Amino acid sequence: MKDRKKPAIRFKGFTEDWEQRMVSQLFKVTRGYVLAATQTETEKTDEKPYPVYSSQTKDKGLMGYYKDYLYEDAITWTTDGANAGTVNYRAGKFYCTNVCGVLLSNEVKANQMIAEALNNIAKRYVSYVGNPKLMNNVMADIVIQMPIQVEEREQLSLFFTNIDNLITLHQ
Repeated sequence: MKDRKKPAIRFKGFTEDWEQRMVSQLFKVTRGYVLAATQTETEKTDEKPYPVYSSQTKDKGLMGYYKDYLYEDAITWTTDGANAGTVNYRAGKFYCTNVCGVLLSNEVKANQMIAEALNNIAKRYVSYVGNPKLMNNVMADIVIQMPIQVEEREQLSLFFTNIDNLITLHQ
């Protein structure tokens, strides 16, 4: 960002400064729960309709489908292992395993824009002593730049979602 309070390129109609906020000021920081892969299905069914996300990055972390969900419309990140620090926005209801941290909407609504902002910097905070880790307390202290206006965050989220969808289409 050019003058550190505003990005150089913006959507029309947005001129306000961006702000720096700590993750803990924006979200409730928590994590998923243990779930054996044998309890999931590889395909979505009426009995197991909810996606389960794990620490893997294949298929954006999709491990399978399960009968229950834990969260809805939240941001997850990989807490342990080779992919520690990988951040994703999860739209809809989902379950995630214990190696996923979760950011639940509190002060602001979780969305793709905030997930992308975190994904750009989260790896810098991973501890590489032994098994790589990005624990909840460290994630909570990360500071990101973000638009003050909700409308600008939503427009950026839609932009990133559309790009992701185009990439998926062409793979």
